Amino acid sequence: MKIDCHLHLPFNEVLDSLEQKKAVFMDDLKRNSIDYAIIIPDHTTGSVIGDLDDVLALFRHEPQIFVMGTLNILEDSNDIYLKLDKHLKNKEIKAIKIYPGHDPHYPDDKRLTRVFQMCVRYNAPLVIHTGWNSGNPYVAKFNDPKYIVNIAKKYTNLKIVISHYFWPEIEYCYEMTKNFDNIYFDTSALADEEVETETGKERIKFILEKTIAINPNKLLFGSDYSMCDISRHISLVESLRVDEETKERIFYKNAIELFNLNFD
Repeated sequence: MKIDCHLHLPFNEVLDSLEQKKAVFMDDLKRNSIDYAIIIPDHTTGSVIGDLDDVLALFRHEPQIFVMGTLNILEDSNDIYLKLDKHLKNKEIKAIKIYPGHDPHYPDDKRLTRVFQMCVRYNAPLVIHTGWNSGNPYVAKFNDPKYIVNIAKKYTNLKIVISHYFWPEIEYCYEMTKNFDNIYFDTSALADEEVETETGKERIKFILEKTIAINPNKLLFGSDYSMCDISRHISLVESLRVDEETKERIFYKNAIELFNLNFD
């Protein structure tokens, strides 16, 4: 089994509708033998990849697709907190993602306190965008792991997933976070050509293997489709020098446990 825990609808603007993008998305999952997926909406209303309302409606009758909640504390009104709370309570979303770096705020911003508390209350992970944006290293100042550590210290029952491993400074990220049992990582974007070029393919594998050596439950498979290629990320996990049981944990078992996934 494979569960991709970090995907988006296609950004391809040639496709006219979200329904068309959904069809391409589902075909690509099938082609790459992805059994289940956690899709991440945009946090901007009317986005070409769908906002939270769009994505929930689009995949309501697709039991193999789970949804993550998103928000932008710089623009969203108080209503977003009520909406996210309702969706978590009703188990319609499995986590909440924030975008420091895409948005100019830090992950430990006090305005996120309600989100942290909400995630703890519903035992839902907080997923955090980290590292460079494509061609833009300067945004990484907003998502430095030192701020994520502040959250992990204060909210010891909060499960935090670091996306993209703060590339290209993956060793720094590893050293900053390795002693925190409530910090996890997904592999999203780590097999992307730009990320490999800037970070180094062998460095990426080495840090992932060190992460697994600390705790094989801390790493989850994610691709960051459609910006990144699913098959390259499968190959990345397959190339790790770990046993088959550990690869199973990365590909699906860890996601089931961390995101409390059910397949009824």
